[in-house]
Amino acid sequence: MKESLPDTVTKLVTSDGVPVFLVGTAHFSKESMNDVTRTIQEVKPSIVVVELCKSRSHILMLDEERLLREAENINYQVISHSIKRHGVFKGLVYILFLKVSAQTTKMLGMAPGGEFRVAVHEANQIQSPIFLGDRRIEVTIQRALSACSLWQKLKIFWQLLFFNESLTQEEVEKCKKKDILQELLEEMAGEFPEMTRVFLNERDRYLALSMQSAARSVKKLPIVDPSKTRSVVGVVGIGHVSGIAKVWNDVKFDELSELERIYPPSRASRIIKFSLKFTFAVGAGYLVYRILPLQKVGERIGHLKPHLKYFW
Repeated sequence: MKESLPDTVTKLVTSDGVPVFLVGTAHFSKESMNDVTRTIQEVKPSIVVVELCKSRSHILMLDEERLLREAENINYQVISHSIKRHGVFKGLVYILFLKVSAQTTKMLGMAPGGEFRVAVHEANQIQSPIFLGDRRIEVTIQRALSACSLWQKLKIFWQLLFFNESLTQEEVEKCKKKDILQELLEEMAGEFPEMTRVFLNERDRYLALSMQSAARSVKKLPIVDPSKTRSVVGVVGIGHVSGIAKVWNDVKFDELSELERIYPPSRASRIIKFSLKFTFAVGAGYLVYRILPLQKVGERIGHLKPHLKYFW
């Protein structure tokens, strides 16, 4: 079967004989979406695993038209509703995510996560369950920051705070063919080696364990539809495929507790966290100022005060 599948597919087999077909994708690529569709339709797996966690599963609800429409219609009511629903900090993060995602969508011509939405659609067509196979993004970020020195954290924060670059057309086309995260981490490896370890190497191991866990579940599932196979299809960024394959026979399930552990923050980390929240609050105020008409800001700000308690 492997011979008839796209070149982006890597076949792995668990110790008890369950095949796992990894589809390596670029996150802004129509070709990758087609590869996912073709692989699931041909393999007809019992389970489909996607490189998402619960915190990032909202990406499954995005589409270009909805994303651009929501970003264009951001007003006081939208911001207020987001704050009431999620609290000030998370609510404004959602608004910022919406604006950035819309900007990226305009540049690339598609919303992020198309390959995951296609995977869910195809899995539903054959009534196979979807597994969210990635480590929680909150854990990854906190482990990455814990592994960095104070100076590295300040440099990362400074670069993110003042990052405001547009993509050239050449870079746009490049994004459609490569795993953006892998390329970014390769560029950062010299300056921030621990970021690469946590974001890439640790997650390779975590994703490998997720695929093997799904394969274990396959052995227990009754095959009601004779056209389906006792197999797993995994949809991951192409930058993870070689890493998953490399550690496939070495990972152990007792690693999970360590990979999911969050170390208590140091005093320096607590100071930075406070500084980040303060700076974000100032930036959020500027965001409201830019989005809303100036004359409305003063009269509206009073209505937000009851929700400020959720910020901390």
